[in-house]
Amino acid sequence: MKRMYEFVCENGHKIERYCNYELHSVQCECGGSASRIMSAPSVKLEGWSGHFPTAHMQFDHKHREKLAAERKATT
Repeated sequence: MKRMYEFVCENGHKIERYCNYELHSVQCECGGSASRIMSAPSVKLEGWSGHFPTAHMQFDHKHREKLAAERKATT
């Protein structure tokens, strides 16, 4: 299964590659050997509530705005 992984080379360059899970080292653009590293996942918390924003929440918000605009236009 291919995924995006982050690598750091012996010269300190960070690169990302789309590769298989089994691959633990690649060649950097500078010619050095780059090893796969653990990178922090990107998680966005919404304020102090601890709720995770989802695509459904965004859709619901846009849908409600659209309905409100349609009601205002008809009255």
